[in-house]
Amino acid sequence: MVTDNGNVILDVHGMQITDPKAMEDSINALAGVVTVGLFAHRGADVIITGTPEGAKIED
Repeated sequence: MVTDNGNVILDVHGMQITDPKAMEDSINALAGVVTVGLFAHRGADVIITGTPEGAKIED
């Protein structure tokens, strides 16, 4: 997929990631990379889980 700005979006599934912080750093160090969607250096502020009863929100 290509964005409106001409950037390529690469979506990868099924990859075994043993060191997500190192992988994020390595990818971000590549020339031309805009961002990485791993977010390994920043934990979640909230977790929202879909359940049969509705959304469950954990802070």
